[in-house]
Amino acid sequence: MMKIKKIKILKEEQVKEGYSMLETLKNNNICSYCSDLARILGVGYNATSGFGCYWIDGQYTVYNKKHNKETTNNMNYIDTKGAPNSTIAKMVSGVRIAISFNDIEDFDINKLNELKIEFPQTIIDARVINTLDKLFDTKSKLIISTGKKYFIKDKLYDGFEALGINFIKINNKYKDKMLSDGTTYEPNTEVYLKVEQIPLIVDEKDKILYSENILFGADFDGVNRKFENSDLNILLNGDFLKSLNGELDTNERKIYFNDQQVAIKNRYNFDFKPLSEEEIIEICINSNIAVFLHGQTGVGKTERMLALDNNLELIDFGCTSSDGFTGIIAKDFNSKELFLYEPYWYKNLCQKCEAEPNKTHILFLEELTNARNDVQKVAFEVTLNKTLTNSGFRLKLPDNAVVCAAGNEATESRSASTLSEPLFGRFAHVYINTNSDEWLKWAYNRRKNNKELLYHPQIEHENIHPAILNYIRVNGDKVLRTNYDGINPNADPRKWVLASKALYQCNNPNVLRAFVGDAITKDFINFCKMNLVSVEDVVNDKCDADDIPFDPSLRWYTTICLSIVDDENVDKVREFVRKLGKEFLAVFDYEWSKDNEERIMKIYELNESVQVKRLVPNGNE
Repeated sequence: MMKIKKIKILKEEQVKEGYSMLETLKNNNICSYCSDLARILGVGYNATSGFGCYWIDGQYTVYNKKHNKETTNNMNYIDTKGAPNSTIAKMVSGVRIAISFNDIEDFDINKLNELKIEFPQTIIDARVINTLDKLFDTKSKLIISTGKKYFIKDKLYDGFEALGINFIKINNKYKDKMLSDGTTYEPNTEVYLKVEQIPLIVDEKDKILYSENILFGADFDGVNRKFENSDLNILLNGDFLKSLNGELDTNERKIYFNDQQVAIKNRYNFDFKPLSEEEIIEICINSNIAVFLHGQTGVGKTERMLALDNNLELIDFGCTSSDGFTGIIAKDFNSKELFLYEPYWYKNLCQKCEAEPNKTHILFLEELTNARNDVQKVAFEVTLNKTLTNSGFRLKLPDNAVVCAAGNEATESRSASTLSEPLFGRFAHVYINTNSDEWLKWAYNRRKNNKELLYHPQIEHENIHPAILNYIRVNGDKVLRTNYDGINPNADPRKWVLASKALYQCNNPNVLRAFVGDAITKDFINFCKMNLVSVEDVVNDKCDADDIPFDPSLRWYTTICLSIVDDENVDKVREFVRKLGKEFLAVFDYEWSKDNEERIMKIYELNESVQVKRLVPNGNE
């Protein structure tokens, strides 16, 4: 099998007219196309032609006025127009590799097709990139680690495969670099590049192979040495050569996001895939949380409820009187005692729930925003405690019933009013924005699979979800409670309790947008993706301080989160923080002990014990 022993670059005489120019270059353009990898690494190129600058092994002479003599410099390059050029400045230029027949082990010109050297070169189509982003975000098992390694400039990159494409992910460093598909990327954003076979031009007369395109960008040399001793030569014949020969490959194809890797990269084991409005509705109902649907008239709010429970109990406040909702108080003429005529909907709901105890039945309050304030107060009690109250009479809703509601915004209907803040705060709020195609697909799949809302007695989680605790611990009052505008969900302590309940139900933080709004949900998700260590991780020996990257911000956030530890486990957690650094231990001590005299004294004693231990001579320990 042919193997490359040494890599060079084209020499000055091989690309200049009047020298021993390569026959293949005489017949082709001296210019070389600049690959997308080369562009994002800073190589200069012509945006119209795509041709870029590339290094050649040459020399040029400059006159030194100070010493009154000429100085020879050992680098040269071909510009975007194909002309040899000179510079004394250190610059990034393109690398176009050249390989002599003599530098290929077991070379056979008749078997050149066996010399398959691959390298990342071209940007992947933007539509495919969107899909790849989703695969990485959801930690899909469609992503394969190929086991191949690619050395670029000064770093090794892992090879991936998905959707039949081999690729790498690399950071774009430069602004306004237009890639071959016409796209540009902001600096410090990840770019997907296809791994492709390097197109090679074969020059039989001069017994040399060289790359048709500029592969990547690099500096030539920091101290003006000849190519044989240059930084570029060291780079090409180091790990770059090994990666072309496959010597750095692990030869182990495997699913990239296996269960162990997911656990390491995602401490909360969350599923971050986007949730549709319909999925959030179902999650909340399964969590026995009341749901309020927002959306324009005719958007399909009622249809969404019927898709979940086609036998739901509907109360239309546009047509229902207050007595029809609350029931009628009457007096028995014989006993003179008051009694309550149960409203029709309550009787129907109880009958349905009793007849099908294994199913969840929905009480749907339609056009709730059109109800009078006194009726909204009754609806508040029904939503909060699942209890209908009227003049001292209390009717309890069945356990397998859940309250949902919908209404028009005050800006859309003159008869609609804004919900009172207490009533607004008792619902998970879902804003119906999906189009009909998406909803019909969801509804069809439910019908096809005969999916029903099965009732399960709720498992009450005594503790608020640790991710929520950490988030509020780090961000404080600004996220614990936000302003109420009557339109969008706002955060408050009760909402966080409901959000925790739904989060335990589905393990997907996107559900939080129904409780605390889009902005906080996005911030919460970004926070969770930092994978901060929790108190439980430390106490249960699930991590080590060395696992925390040496990023001051990350370590500070970790320290703040760990400072909620209880008195029983503080010693172990504090020792963990000590390994992060003295400054972080000081932050921990302050956050854990502030305004608590007993804790302050404990920290003082712990610090004293450490100092005393240091003063004890080794022989007396």
